[in-house]
Amino acid sequence: MSLNRFIYYSAVVGGWAAYVAWIAAELFVLGRHRLGGAAKTILTAALVGAAVGAGLQLVSGMTNRRWRRQLKRASSGLIGGGLGGTLGGLLGSILYSTLGLPRAIGWLIMGLAIGASDGICERSPRKLRNGLIGGAAGGLVGGLLFDPIASAGSDLPSRVTAFVILGVSIGAMIGLAQVVFKEAWLTVLDGYRPGRQLVLTSTVTSLGRGDHLPLPFLGPAGRDLESEHARIIRQPDGQYVCEDNHSRIGTLVNHQPVDQPVLLRDGDLIRLGANIIRFNHRVRGAGRDQVALRDAQAGPQTPGQIPAPPPPPAAGRQPA
Repeated sequence: MSLNRFIYYSAVVGGWAAYVAWIAAELFVLGRHRLGGAAKTILTAALVGAAVGAGLQLVSGMTNRRWRRQLKRASSGLIGGGLGGTLGGLLGSILYSTLGLPRAIGWLIMGLAIGASDGICERSPRKLRNGLIGGAAGGLVGGLLFDPIASAGSDLPSRVTAFVILGVSIGAMIGLAQVVFKEAWLTVLDGYRPGRQLVLTSTVTSLGRGDHLPLPFLGPAGRDLESEHARIIRQPDGQYVCEDNHSRIGTLVNHQPVDQPVLLRDGDLIRLGANIIRFNHRVRGAGRDQVALRDAQAGPQTPGQIPAPPPPPAAGRQPA
């Protein structure tokens, strides 16, 4: 799945998930006269959080459609979103009733929990950070629109519109944050399902035919690959290297065999059997200057090795 489609599907699935949650809330919560207003708010927020969280986790896992992996992801989103919705509904009700603060704060808390669930599931600090930013922004924007829309007209149409806009807002903002704040990503150019993209958020990303991987290469194009054929590793300085995992047919970077870790540069092509993947790296701020200086000092890179650091200055030599 391309990154643009990821944002689109996140928004669409977020809206549909919120719509399903609204139906469940109307049937089982909002029509119960024995429940107080605060209890209805908390339960409704829990349903919305659980549904949107599970839906967005399914979108994040669409690069790997194995049902067991998807079930695991959906479960983490269901639990994280449900807990976040419960906490957000509780705090939002308390702050609204005691201090008169907008209920958008509660939806913001729910968005934080939904956004965090993906990073927690993948144990990725960068994905956690991006999810928190997107979830908070989506929850706040959707929450600020929720009350005016919900009270604008008749009960049912206004409520369903408010819930759908809330889900779309959270989904779109989480997807947008993951794409906008990306540092490095892969694009499948040829082989198994070209056009797929993967944002690199983990320290080590394995590539191969294993169906447990985030970007698996299955079918005829992956027949000769190992389960974990090659690895892309993020270095402490923020750069990435590619190394072959002792595979039978080897790994190529820019048509050259990988015998030892190869430093990847923006636009490099990685070949695994019949599969070609482009590596992109966006360096921000001071890191860009450091990369440019290192490349200028190192000169042309010999394929298959990391360029050596520049020699130390001669003793007694004064800087220019």
